[in-house]
Amino acid sequence: MKKANIERQKKLANVFDALGHYRRIAIVEELQLAGKDGIAFGDLAARTDMPSAALRHHIGMMKRGGFLHMRKKGSFTVFMLDTKQLNLALSAFAK
Repeated sequence: MKKANIERQKKLANVFDALGHYRRIAIVEELQLAGKDGIAFGDLAARTDMPSAALRHHIGMMKRGGFLHMRKKGSFTVFMLDTKQLNLALSAFAK
């Protein structure tokens, strides 16, 4: 296998790891609802009914997937879904 192909496969595996738990799917759904403005960590924890430690774990997995972005807004951390990156990864299997 070519190195470029292996790297592409590793990136895709990270996306599927990031989606491979029902709680992470719940996070994706809430991020979709939040739109481009995103959602603050505390609000995301409340909407998904997850303890902070569990949410931090799942957020970490999703960041490795490459479709979750975060920014600071004052003292809050806001998370946004990069639907373009997510759709690119998922469309790799739509051929």
